[in-house]
Amino acid sequence: MLYEDLALVILELIFTIGLYLLAGYAQKNVSPKWRLCYAVPVIVCMFVIAVFGFELSMLGAYLGAVLLLVGFVKEEVRTRKLVSGIAGLGVLLSVVVCNVNPGYRAPDYVEDFNRAFEEMKAHYVLTEHKEINWDALYEKYLTQFEKAEKNHDEIADFLAWSAFTAEFHDGHVAYAPTDEEVMKQALEQVCGNDYGLSLMTLSGGETVAINVEKDSSIAKAGIHNGTVITAWDGKEIEEAVKEAEENGVKLQGYASKENEAFYRALPAAGMGGNSITISFLDDNGKEQSVKAGKIGSYKERWENSMEVINQGREISNLEWEEIDENTALMRMRFMNYDAQGNFDQMEEDIWNKLVELKEAGVENLIFDLRSNGGGSGAYVKHIVKLIAPEGEHVYAYDGVFDTETLTYKKDAGNGTYEVGECETYQGENLWGHGKIIILVNAATGSAGDHFTQLISAFPNVTVMGFTHSGCSAQGMHGVEFVYGTLTYSAVLLLNEDGTIFIDADSSRDSTVPLDVQIPFDEEAVEGLFDQGEDYVLQYVMTYLKRNNN
Repeated sequence: MLYEDLALVILELIFTIGLYLLAGYAQKNVSPKWRLCYAVPVIVCMFVIAVFGFELSMLGAYLGAVLLLVGFVKEEVRTRKLVSGIAGLGVLLSVVVCNVNPGYRAPDYVEDFNRAFEEMKAHYVLTEHKEINWDALYEKYLTQFEKAEKNHDEIADFLAWSAFTAEFHDGHVAYAPTDEEVMKQALEQVCGNDYGLSLMTLSGGETVAINVEKDSSIAKAGIHNGTVITAWDGKEIEEAVKEAEENGVKLQGYASKENEAFYRALPAAGMGGNSITISFLDDNGKEQSVKAGKIGSYKERWENSMEVINQGREISNLEWEEIDENTALMRMRFMNYDAQGNFDQMEEDIWNKLVELKEAGVENLIFDLRSNGGGSGAYVKHIVKLIAPEGEHVYAYDGVFDTETLTYKKDAGNGTYEVGECETYQGENLWGHGKIIILVNAATGSAGDHFTQLISAFPNVTVMGFTHSGCSAQGMHGVEFVYGTLTYSAVLLLNEDGTIFIDADSSRDSTVPLDVQIPFDEEAVEGLFDQGEDYVLQYVMTYLKRNNN
């Protein structure tokens, strides 16, 4: 039984015993106040129902509380003792029913899913763009939510939501459980076992070990960061990676198929039982094998590997860092400034800093947007305008919303959307004298995508990173449930021709430019996991020196 129902049962048993004894005492010590005591249980019961909801399995306890009201209107000792005894039996009956009834306090996972599904189906703005088949999705996932509800399985409910949202390949479609512990347990379950390493595929095609546990049995056998892994528990490495994908081991969804391919080997490192056999090439190029036992959940190592690969500068949002006498970096962790949205002050501060750097002879400017989770479009515009060439520039266009159909209007002639109000800004060209580098990764999304898309059009800008940015840029809406919150793309942003602004379509091709894709090679693995350096920034500095000469 849940705590709230157990507490009510204990209280009612105390009430029934107490009121049974009170019946005889009240006859000998006559007072109107004794009558009120028989109304207390029903008041407590009503409070519990109001706070925690009605539960059919507790009907015996509820009726028992109501039955005790008889003692409020009837003062006979025999009557009061009888109703107290019957009420007590009702309470005990509820205890039995709650423990045998599979529907006791059943979570409304299916109701949540149906509510979210109908709302998304009506208002998700990328249905056609991403070719979403709503009927097929409903048929596929309804049974998963029904099973989770039947088993009272909050972990299964979260995993069903995770799989459902991943189907959209949209960085704005996501589900977060109310209880963070549910997400933690679910990830521990789906990530599998930790055998002391993660896997990544290099730009050259080889799958290698990364984030290898020091002093582990596999390390002593010769596996280190960068070691080529040829087989995983008897399966060729590509077969193991595909099996992980087919088994639904998808630890994160990506709008861009190129970004998904970059990380695709990571989940395979959690597959296996209590022990597995890992085959690898030793430093002499000879194939060796080692048996590796599980040392815990793979969740922590996977998360740490992602953090190392996706790391940005460890400084505050909008903080500046002098890299060398010719290069300055500004960190952009998210696209918000303060609680009041005082972007004019932010713009003034950055304007002054850019002028100061320019006067000091700085030529290279780096905007570090790695793992920028997005935020306000106003933030983007107030910064982009400072470095844009002089003149008017288009940010994006709004769609035209039909208040009768509650959908966005389309052009009947060509099938694109009707274009509404245009958002523009005036460029000030404060950095026309030098180079600008934008650092991105697959976790750069939403307003981070906006910034990257807009600034990439300027002639002195180069976008760099291991991967493209997230390619998800529409406005968001959230739906709150008892057990979690679902977000999805609901506010339309367009290009001038009525096509979708930024978001990848059903082809899942990356839409935001990546001018220089930094190779994820042996040198990158060594820099990230052995040297602990910001390899991406080091690569950029080498690139700037090479191109400034």
